[in-house]
Amino acid sequence: MRTYFNHQIKKAIIVKNLITIESLDISSDFSYPEEVHDFHEFAYIDSGSIRCYMEDEQIDLSQSDFLLIPPQKRHFYSAIKGSSASIFIVCFRSNSDILKIFDKKITLNKELKLLLSDIVKESKNAFSFPFNKKLKLLSSPLYGAQQLVENSIEKLFIYLVRNEINQNDQIKFVMNSVELENNLINDIVSLLKANLYTRITLDQISQQTFYSKTFLNTIFKKNLGSTIMQYYTYLKIQEAKKLLREHVSPTTVSIQLGFDSPTYFTKVFKKYTNLTPSAYKKTIL
Repeated sequence: MRTYFNHQIKKAIIVKNLITIESLDISSDFSYPEEVHDFHEFAYIDSGSIRCYMEDEQIDLSQSDFLLIPPQKRHFYSAIKGSSASIFIVCFRSNSDILKIFDKKITLNKELKLLLSDIVKESKNAFSFPFNKKLKLLSSPLYGAQQLVENSIEKLFIYLVRNEINQNDQIKFVMNSVELENNLINDIVSLLKANLYTRITLDQISQQTFYSKTFLNTIFKKNLGSTIMQYYTYLKIQEAKKLLREHVSPTTVSIQLGFDSPTYFTKVFKKYTNLTPSAYKKTIL
């Protein structure tokens, strides 16, 4: 019989919530009130031109320009003298750190405009149009339209990130560094778990991963909050609790998990659980 394996899909960018969508035709005397909020906002200029003030920066946006405003950034829009514009604004929540790379306006190419048009199309299938007030769900929205709005926003940003990576080697380096750290931590944890019933030292882990002990501990502590050996001890104590629940004696547990002595095992176990191994056994029903 053929064996099948699960493959966990890595989510690159996740939109958690859609806040609002606005599609505005603005005149030459337009002014949008200043605001600060805890979610992302992006603006796309479909025609004409408009000015955005973000913190102390003035950004002029013209047709096909796209600008992402991060959370907690003070901003407002104003018409450029003598110019009208059509602007599409979307506000959403996302914890995806990669969005921080978008620190300037971007002129969308034809492919990216088509992705943006998918957001508009599915928004019309889900909410009352025009989008110039609070979003109101249609009485009979198309099946799955709201989800497709969020998916389309995610897809747009994935393609924007790809474009930035192709143009900026520094972004590629940063992303590869994050992936490197995650893979390295997973490798270290796997080594620790594989050696619960023996002993492995930091020197041995360094030799097997080909990185210095200082580098490994720095990366590990940054991501998991403890040194490698502290985490190794934690895993051993978790395994000790499992064995004690299976009615293995504390002395045998100490020997099986490679502690220097039953006395030392008792000392470490109490440090992590506030109970001696014998006292812990008594709490087991």
